[in-house]
Amino acid sequence: MDSYYASAEARRNPAIKDKPVVVGADPKEGKGRGVVISCNYAARRYGLRSAMPISEAWRLCPEALYLLPDFDYYESLSNEVMNVIRGRVKLFEQVSIDEAFVDLEGVAGSLDEANAWMLQLKEELRSRTGLTCSIGLAETKSAAKIATDMHKPDGITIIPPGETKKGLAALPISVIPGVGVKTELALKELGVSKVGDLQTMEVDFVKRRLGATGVWLWNVANGLDVEPVREHELKSLSTERTFEEDTLDWTLVDKMVTELASELANRAQLAHVIFRKVGVKIRFRGFETHTRESRMATFSNDEKVVSREARSMLREFQAKKLPVRLVGLKISELKGEMADQSSMTSWIEKKGEG
Repeated sequence: MDSYYASAEARRNPAIKDKPVVVGADPKEGKGRGVVISCNYAARRYGLRSAMPISEAWRLCPEALYLLPDFDYYESLSNEVMNVIRGRVKLFEQVSIDEAFVDLEGVAGSLDEANAWMLQLKEELRSRTGLTCSIGLAETKSAAKIATDMHKPDGITIIPPGETKKGLAALPISVIPGVGVKTELALKELGVSKVGDLQTMEVDFVKRRLGATGVWLWNVANGLDVEPVREHELKSLSTERTFEEDTLDWTLVDKMVTELASELANRAQLAHVIFRKVGVKIRFRGFETHTRESRMATFSNDEKVVSREARSMLREFQAKKLPVRLVGLKISELKGEMADQSSMTSWIEKKGEG
């Protein structure tokens, strides 16, 4: 989906559609902390991008509309989007809140049929959700992922069968999914700045220099990665917040835990899963960071359970009397919500009595 969070906000309030929109932390007129989570294309024209410090975003574009994220709304809308896509194919793999792979085998027998299918999907998504998307079609998942970014927003990019190497050769090596700053630097030390540079190298040489990661990158560059489209089991859900100012007030920490627990429980319910593990993350001034995790006697989907377990684990850090910068929560060991509800209820009631 195109600039998903920002587009979701414009769907809810069409009056902001053509204005620069930033979803993320409160900029506090340039003094805020946190980052840009998403921004629309109008904001990107000012140099804004995801993960940019919110203070820098304000400096570049103070006239933008800055919105705090509404994750419950984004999850709910994502479910609508994914249900539309899932209903049109046999093989579907959701990889994030706004991105999925599909296999068109058995759905489209030619490039013309595939193009027609993509146009129909885009129109259905637009009419049912008001959102646009960019689609990439290729022989491999990695090439299709790269293709989605070639004609954003609202575009379609097709790399025909047998032309993956040719279609990727001129692109910068950074387009390969997972190539971050360190990997890009390591590749440039080998003389690789474009995908085509990697295509021409001997795989054994790349393996000696970069190990298994290098082999995977070489396969992607040459269109040889053959990972199938498959449904992935959701393994965890997490969220975190940075305080506007480092705080010693544990009343504020507890309030934050309550808000995060509510968000995670709602997301679990939207995803129709229950959880058995609760984890916490706490970061103090100076970026000293700690994590803890607890495994419960049975599964739950209750926000009070998340709050209770999280507070219990965080109490050991209260005695440090250090200013708290960030708090995060995670739920994991997930499974479908058709659990033994009677035992779950009994356990929750027992915990409440204690």
